[in-house]
Amino acid sequence: MDLGFFGKYLTLWVALCIIAGVGIGELLPAFPDTLSRFTLRQVSIPVAILIWFMIYPMMVRIDFSSVLNVGKRPRGLALTLIINWLIKPLTMFGIAWFFLKVVFASWISPDLGAQYLAGAILLGAAPCTAMVFVWSYLTRGNAAYTLVQVTVNDLVLL
Repeated sequence: MDLGFFGKYLTLWVALCIIAGVGIGELLPAFPDTLSRFTLRQVSIPVAILIWFMIYPMMVRIDFSSVLNVGKRPRGLALTLIINWLIKPLTMFGIAWFFLKVVFASWISPDLGAQYLAGAILLGAAPCTAMVFVWSYLTRGNAAYTLVQVTVNDLVLL
């Protein structure tokens, strides 16, 4: 699969964007505050626009009529639900509990550790919607199936 110039050097682009972000934050300290004012119901409009630019190329390749065929193969969707809402939260609980209650217990207060544990479980359970589209595209996955999986997971998340 030919990723093209951007895809081939994705790691470099990410590193350059991180450097640019840190540079903008240092050189223009008011810029992040200015961006944070562009929110609608606690949703950052600049972030929403950038996420849309990230997933739009994958969305235009979806044959939406094929979305109806996903119901003919429900096993993959069921597997995704089991992994995302049973295995991942329990795994994240185990990993987070070990680090927060055993490894770092002497450095973190019990109350703060409990809050971190709750946050880690939520973080482990919530699938990253935009990246799922990117991963599916990079692996030549079924875009219609990915759309249905992401939609169902987002509905469960709500």
